[in-house]
Amino acid sequence: GEVMINGTPVDKDLMMRISGYVPQQDLAVSCLTVMEHLIFTATLKLDRRVSLNQQHRIITSLINDLSLSGCSYTQISALSGGEKKRLSLATQMLTDPLILFCDEPTTGMDSYSASSVLTVLRTLTERGKTIVCSIHQPSSEVYVKFDHVCLLVPGGHQAYFGTVPGAQQFFKSQGMECPPLYNPADFLLSKLNSSPEVTKEICQNFSDSPLNDALISEIDSIKKSSGKNQSVFGIEEQFLKFYSVCQPTHKTQMSWLMWRSGLSMFRESQRMMLRFFMYMMIALFVSLPYWSVKIDQAGIQNLQGFHYSVITEAIFMQTYSILYTFPAEIAIMLREINNGVYQAGPYYFSKAVVLLPRVVIETLAFCVIAFLLVGVEGGSLGFIMFSTPVIASAVASTAYGCCMSALFENIATASLLIVPLDFITYTFCGLFIHLSTVPLYLKWIKYISRFYYGIEAMSIMQWSKIYSIPCPEDAKLPCISTGYGVLLKYGYSPNNLWLDFSGLFLSFAVLHAIGFYAFRRRSQRQPVY
Repeated sequence: GEVMINGTPVDKDLMMRISGYVPQQDLAVSCLTVMEHLIFTATLKLDRRVSLNQQHRIITSLINDLSLSGCSYTQISALSGGEKKRLSLATQMLTDPLILFCDEPTTGMDSYSASSVLTVLRTLTERGKTIVCSIHQPSSEVYVKFDHVCLLVPGGHQAYFGTVPGAQQFFKSQGMECPPLYNPADFLLSKLNSSPEVTKEICQNFSDSPLNDALISEIDSIKKSSGKNQSVFGIEEQFLKFYSVCQPTHKTQMSWLMWRSGLSMFRESQRMMLRFFMYMMIALFVSLPYWSVKIDQAGIQNLQGFHYSVITEAIFMQTYSILYTFPAEIAIMLREINNGVYQAGPYYFSKAVVLLPRVVIETLAFCVIAFLLVGVEGGSLGFIMFSTPVIASAVASTAYGCCMSALFENIATASLLIVPLDFITYTFCGLFIHLSTVPLYLKWIKYISRFYYGIEAMSIMQWSKIYSIPCPEDAKLPCISTGYGVLLKYGYSPNNLWLDFSGLFLSFAVLHAIGFYAFRRRSQRQPVY
């Protein structure tokens, strides 16, 4: 079909600019307060030339008009159903749209909340806004608040369109009079659902009625007066402001998205502390078997096993914790991108940046416990050499987690790929197979393995500073007398240190590039509602 306003065809772009949509399900970052949510949305959705004072006046006016002043500093998670719906209305009204579409605005509400929401919508119409609502089985109190009603039946056929009082009069003319003290909406819907034959007859009678003829004549008159081939942009000055909006820069979008993500993490401090405690407990149990390990022939295997354990735990912990990053907010993110609040790029990279401090702090604390319990030598410099490859591996794993989180809609699907990939790449880390014996056609696998890069870097930095390993006097087996010999035993090369860190950095960059591409593609193709 064709979408027209005042008889003039409009395109999708203009329609999105001049209208707002309030969906049935109210979604927002629940830990934000009403005021914080509106400030965030206003900053990113309003013209960037709007001053802070103007922005504040707009927000304050909406809060007062929509009766949100009593909960403006309440977190969204604590709001009632009616308050959440009014917040959704306020969010859409920030840009002052001419038309507002509301999908089931009273669903799940008690009669008082439903009536209060409709009262707000009624007030908006008195200020010149056009409000279009889809609603099922409204109460009589809600029903009478509407000016016009359009009754649709399966197949999209129109059974009636006109004023609310006129609906009962039309059905009365069809021999279907609404009993006194009966909800008119329930009566009309019950008649439309009585039987296919009755429904078809009602639709046909309305199509042939003077009401429909008058409606068609009014539409034709509007189309003729506006000019059939003219665009809204060309004839309506009131629409010009919607074409001249200067969107916030990517830098502004990213900074505000980082602010929101950081605030969410701060407000979820209990969960963050529990996560940190569990991470420290894992560090404790990983390190205890290697308590005060000695550097001798028996200690070579113990110390190398410790290196493997620390790197792999850092990789696994960060990868699997970050898998929930995008699925947890995908519904909110898709809706906000579709509404033009921000773009996919700033959202993705803001998440990636906000994750880094948490990952570095957690991994650093993990390294402190492991370093002290095992008794790794070297003091402050030794700790830096110990923690650097662990942190680099953990940071690279955040990119892997973000990539997989962006590629798949749910964790179960992502795990189907992550588990075998991790198993394959872990096999080529040097623990299970001597790297020098790997067939030529499989050697490339180690170069996509974060485990290989991290463990080799750790091994080089730890063993290269050990120049002497004692050998027993009665040793009958070959004795490894230097750290260099240990590296050769496992197939590592001391010359590969910068190659390993370059590999981790390249993994970080490439995986984030893949993740961003998948995320942007997903934001464009996945249904929003």
